[in-house]
Amino acid sequence: MIKRLQTEQLGVRRSERWLFRRLDLELDQGELVQITGANGAGKTTLLRTLCGLIEPNEGRVKWFLENDASPMYLGHKACVKAELTALENLLLHPVNGRRVTEEQALDALAEVGLAEYVDSPVRYLSAGQGRRVALARLLLSDTMVWVLDEPFTAIDVEGCQWLEGLISTFVSNGGAVVLTSHQPLRWSSQIRAIDIGDYRCSVSY
Repeated sequence: MIKRLQTEQLGVRRSERWLFRRLDLELDQGELVQITGANGAGKTTLLRTLCGLIEPNEGRVKWFLENDASPMYLGHKACVKAELTALENLLLHPVNGRRVTEEQALDALAEVGLAEYVDSPVRYLSAGQGRRVALARLLLSDTMVWVLDEPFTAIDVEGCQWLEGLISTFVSNGGAVVLTSHQPLRWSSQIRAIDIGDYRCSVSY
């Protein structure tokens, strides 16, 4: 089994409170890990720390990806520019540092059900459609690891089924995924769950 991620004694503190501490996590090729825990427990902080967006107070994160690639991170907010069209959002902002062609972007938008809205400014789209623009980046990414924070947010039932299928296929083809989700997942028996509350420490020292 090919290892994709390893954390060693990872810890992040907010003021005098540790959100989590001494967290050892491994993620292998073809594996899906769900981070669980109560609201405010630090799930988003953990995902952002894994992707280098937050500096840990202790411990370290090690990725094992080819060609110094980075994991594909999608936050719980859509993170698309409201004044840009759906197409412009994909063309003007690199996907994991890589520019995509117009043909690739159009194909991705069609795949997420936005073929009729490629030239529509995101501000005129629904929250769910805006989320689909962000999800189209998954189809354009060439990395083998996805880090997804509440990816089902604002997505309708049909869209959730499509996204579950996309994630399942990605993992079956050798990809690896770390995600958070408050939505029950159909393939829960295939998921390794980690409760971040198990790594919480109430005092600072």
